[in-house]
Formats: sequence, C-alpha cells, structure tokens
Amino acid sequence: MSEELSTQQQTQTQQDPTPGAKGGRTFTQDDVNRIVSERLAHEREKLQASAKDTERERALAAREARLDCREYLDTQGYPAALLDVLDSSDTDKFKTAVEKLVKAFPAITGKSSPPRQYVGWTPGERSAPKDGSGGPDPIRAAFKPKI
Repeated sequence: MSEELSTQQQTQTQQDPTPGAKGGRTFTQDDVNRIVSERLAHEREKLQASAKDTERERALAAREARLDCREYLDTQGYPAALLDVLDSSDTDKFKTAVEKLVKAFPAITGKSSPPRQYVGWTPGERSAPKDGSGGPDPIRAAFKPKI
C-alpha cells in the first residue's frame, strides 16, 4: 500500500514539474498500475520460491533424522519396527522413548532372558532334592506303588 502511495506521489511530481525542470517524463495512472503490478508479481514469485525451498529443507531434515534413528536401532540391536511406531522427527526424543520402552518391556529386543536358576533342584531331576535332608521325598514316598 505504501509502495502505491509513493509511486502516485512520484507520478504527481513528474506530471507537474517545477518551472526550472525541462523534459521530465510523465506517467499515466495505467503506467503506474502496470509497473506496480509487475513488481508485486515478481515479489510473489520470490516468496513462492523461498517457501518451496523451506519445505524441501524440512523434508530433508525429517529424512535425515529418520536415518539417524534407524542407525541407532541397528547399533543397539533393537527391532526396526520401532521406527514405524515412534516419532522419529527428533533423534534425542526417539532415543529416550526407545530406552524407556526397552526398560519397561525387555522382550522388545528379541533377546531371550537367561533361564532362572533354581536352588537345590533342577528340572528333570528324579532323585530327592539336594536340600541337605538326605532322606527320600515324603510326597514321592506317599505316591509310590506298594507291591
């Protein structure tokens, strides 16, 4: 708007030159409107081009963050399916979320936990437990067939 006013003022000064000025060019209102519209169109093209550049930069940054997250999962041995489940736009937040998930649900890693150790008896052992009693198991003795 201010650009239009300044061009109108220029037009008026050029149409009414001071008495000492000779050969000043005068513009009609149509000429001024055409010039202003051309300049505005040129500025709009610049803005659209810069908007496309920023959109492209955002897409590139998102792709780079996703690759960083994938690399993190690979180095830690975690399943790649976490990329689809969690937000990978921020690498640090992604790493924090993965660590919380793994801590809460260790089975996510796909690594089996070591078998539990039983004290004094192992599965499949048919003899009396090794608890130091030395005698036969009373329950086993109760169910032993009497011949």
